[in-house]
Amino acid sequence: MARPEQKSTVVVRLATAEDVAHVEAIHKVVNRAYRSEGGWTTEAHLVTEERITVDELKEALLDKVNPILLAFDSETGEPLGTIQLEPAEHYPDFGDYKKEGYASTHNEAVPKDQQVFLGLFSVDPAQQSRGIGRKLVEAALAHAREHMKRTQCVVYVLYMRAELIKWYNKLGFVDYGEKVNFPDSTRIVQEDTHFSVLRLPL
Repeated sequence: MARPEQKSTVVVRLATAEDVAHVEAIHKVVNRAYRSEGGWTTEAHLVTEERITVDELKEALLDKVNPILLAFDSETGEPLGTIQLEPAEHYPDFGDYKKEGYASTHNEAVPKDQQVFLGLFSVDPAQQSRGIGRKLVEAALAHAREHMKRTQCVVYVLYMRAELIKWYNKLGFVDYGEKVNFPDSTRIVQEDTHFSVLRLPL
C-alpha cells in the first residue's frame, strides 16, 4: 500500500550569520512581497523603489539588536518569508502627523523600552495560503515576549491597506486612531500616504 505523500511544512527560526550566504534569495522574497503585483503585502501601487537593498539586508541579518526571523520550506530549504523585531527606543521618529481635522485621542502609557515594532514583514507571493504570515508573526511575538521582555507590540501599516489592517485585527492588534507620517515623501505615489498605528499587548 502506497504511503500518502508528505507535504512540506513551514519552519520559522531566528536568522544567523550563516543566512548571509542566502541573502540574494531572501532579498528576492522581500522585494517580491513588497514591490510585485498580486502579493497581499504589496505596496507597489503606493511606494516606489525596492523595500531593502542587498547590502542593507546583509546588515539586518547580522543585527543582534533588531533580530530577524525567517520562514523556510522544511524540505527544500527555500526562504519563504521574513519579519524583524525592532525595540521602540531605537526606532526612528517619523514625526507628528498633521492634517486639518485630525487629532489623535490616544495617549500611550507603555514606556518605549517595553514596546517592540514589527518590520520587514514579507511572504513570498507564490507561497501564500500556507499560513506563513501567521506563523512568522506568532513566532516574533513569542520571541519579543520571552527573550526581549517586551509588553507591547506595535506595527505601522499604510492606512490604505484595509485588508492588511483587518488581518492584523484578527491577530488581536488594535487601531486606536493614531497616525504617523511616511518617512520619505519622494517615494510615495499617492498624496497623503501615511501609516495607521496598531498595538497589541504581549
